[in-house]
Parts: sequence; structure tokens; C-alpha cells
Amino acid sequence: MGRVSGTVTLDGKPIPKGTVTFISTDGQRPNATGSISAGAYTLQTVEPGDGAVVGEYNVAISDIDPNAFNTALPGAAPSTPKSAIPKYLDASASGLTAKVESGSNTKDFALK
Repeated sequence: MGRVSGTVTLDGKPIPKGTVTFISTDGQRPNATGSISAGAYTLQTVEPGDGAVVGEYNVAISDIDPNAFNTALPGAAPSTPKSAIPKYLDASASGLTAKVESGSNTKDFALK
């Protein structure tokens, strides 16, 4: 395993909330996910902060707060907030990749 943390910025500004997901390029390793808070994230596979299995990953980034779904009106369908970075939502099409190595890894993503 490699511990992975970093920052996510959009046009030089930290993304306030969202998620970073590392998806195995060969399908042989489990995915790892981290919540973004004020631009910073730490990945986990099973337990908080455990990181990701060593290897190559495609990366997806969402700027949508997973707790932001509107459920205020009883009986109303929840609305999904819109992303300012839709091209990064799909790991296979985002163009973002990362190599996780044993030990501590810093993976920063500067989005435009």
C-alpha cells in the first residue's frame, strides 16, 4: 500500500468539496477514494488514510459535495448539483493518471 494525499485546485483555487477516485488501470486492484475539503484529500481503500494499492490508476475528480443533494421538500425528487468540472468526472476520459508507490505519495491535481 501507498499512503496518498494531495490537493485539487481549479484555476489555481482549491476546490471546496468533492471527491477524488483512483481507478485501477488493469482492474486487478481495488479503487481508492478520498473526500476533498478545502482542496485537500487523503485516499482510502478500506480504512481512513490507508491509501491505495501500489500501481497505476486513472483518476476521476468531482467538485460536487456528496452531502449537497436537495432533499428539503418531502416527496420531492432530490436534485443533483451541477459540476463545474464535468470533463474530470469519468476516470477513463479525464486524462488524469497517477502512479502509487510504496510509502508516502503526494498527488496534486491542478485543473483548468
